[in-house]
Amino acid sequence: MAAFTSFTVSCTPETPSGASGVYTDLHLILNEGPFGSGSASITAYSEDTLIQNAFSVENGFPLGNVAQHMIESDSMLYVAINNSNTIHGINRNTLKHSWSSTIEQPRYLASEGNRLFVSNWKDSSIYVLDKTNGSLVDSIDMGHYTEQLTIFSNKLFAGVGTYEGPWTLAEIDLGTFDVKHHAIGDVPNSFAVIGNELFILCSGDENFGTGDDTPGSIWKYEGYSNGATEVAAPSNNSKHGIGFSTDGTDAYFLNASYDGAIVKWNPGQNWPTSTLTLPGGYNLNFHNGNLYFFDAKDYASSGEVRTYSTTGSLIETIPAGVIPRQVIY
Repeated sequence: MAAFTSFTVSCTPETPSGASGVYTDLHLILNEGPFGSGSASITAYSEDTLIQNAFSVENGFPLGNVAQHMIESDSMLYVAINNSNTIHGINRNTLKHSWSSTIEQPRYLASEGNRLFVSNWKDSSIYVLDKTNGSLVDSIDMGHYTEQLTIFSNKLFAGVGTYEGPWTLAEIDLGTFDVKHHAIGDVPNSFAVIGNELFILCSGDENFGTGDDTPGSIWKYEGYSNGATEVAAPSNNSKHGIGFSTDGTDAYFLNASYDGAIVKWNPGQNWPTSTLTLPGGYNLNFHNGNLYFFDAKDYASSGEVRTYSTTGSLIETIPAGVIPRQVIY
């Protein structure tokens, strides 16, 4: 078990604010908030309802600085707050705070049974928490910082390596926590299951003019013994990809990190060259036949979420908080 330098659990009594269950049928946008100052927030919305800063409204205190990832499981929300070194457990239906745990520089979350898995940028471990109260259950030594997580075929998969390599795809047995590392492209950042097969999008190493870039790529997981193979890559080093999303048949992603346009890809094709939308996306989700395109605008003022059809037609624009990055439906 890896060293665990900082871990605390706190519980906050529920504040009698807001009607019970008011958020049950609302979509929830997670907004990062300004980097280094200010706070993350949750925007709750439906066709005729919009509630900005909904978590703060219900609890009387902010989420913290900077929101990285949120998942829903068993009528609870779990939110990783990177700069505040915090994981929150929150009631999905009321947005009432249930518990908080301190994990240094948490990144992404995954859930299986009563366990919550947390990747981080502080050390080489994935931490395992009890979902009911946030207490530490175990940790898994990964050998390097970890990013995106997903559960597939009863195993936990993790992108290993962040802004620096070595980069690998880690395959983790959920029973024994045995880890096997597979060779992968540079900077694995998101997963998509298409036709019951796991694909991994790698953004490539992007140095923003301070060094040489490496290209993005798409990889397919071939099994425990065979690892992963590259199935698509662009023709030059300037193409990067983030926000892998899928309807189960086709995949969609943003074709340029932090200023991306939506592109469509199908297994068997090479890297897409035509776009469905104009640039401006910070992240991308897919739900119920539509694409949710997160526009952070100037990264300091309120952003928006634009909903598109899979052919690129604009359906809806939703006002959001500062740097929207994800939606729970």
